[in-house]
Amino acid sequence: KILDAQEEEMGSALSKFKVIQVFAQQLCGISEERVLRAALSYLDEAGSIIYPYRNEQLRNTIVTNPSWLFKIFNVVSSTNRPAPQFSLDWDRVRKDGVMSWS
Repeated sequence: KILDAQEEEMGSALSKFKVIQVFAQQLCGISEERVLRAALSYLDEAGSIIYPYRNEQLRNTIVTNPSWLFKIFNVVSSTNRPAPQFSLDWDRVRKDGVMSWS
């Protein structure tokens, strides 16, 4: 319910923890951060979302629709020639397997 509302309202399969926290409070009455993080961890382990809670840099970013991310990876990995503005990032993806956030 929370994830559907977030995606409908924000129009994105990517969300920040604080946004999910607002929806959790409004829709489900979940006000404790530890309870919400436990619920998100469960959904991550069940494969419903991607919640990298073990990664300090990414723990506040949630992919609410994993198939969206897999489509992105598919496009990136199957493209032979990137657009010129992405060529530096493309080289880094091919060499190191790292994508920039911008």
